Amino acid sequence: MRVWLVGTVLLLVLGGCSVTDEYLLGDDLYERSCAVCHSGDGSGGIGLDIGTGSNTHLNLSDDQIAGVIRVGPGNMPGFSRLSDEQVESLIQYVRSLAP
Repeated sequence: MRVWLVGTVLLLVLGGCSVTDEYLLGDDLYERSCAVCHSGDGSGGIGLDIGTGSNTHLNLSDDQIAGVIRVGPGNMPGFSRLSDEQVESLIQYVRSLAP
């Protein structure tokens, strides 16, 4: 069951990546690549809570968040194809989710 779930999540995430993703930034990129696991408001689900109530914005530097996005810890896939501009826009968007 768990293997099926992980496989399904990977297909959803990888299936959401397309050539047009190179033009997405911030909230649009988050909705396309992150919300499937972290939910639209960042409250979590399959992925960790990174929104209101989490300390992500306090405990991690921008460089650390960029590393998480690019490499992906644990079961999270890495998004190494994202440009520096896209990663920076995701960092700013994630930080905007938590007060």
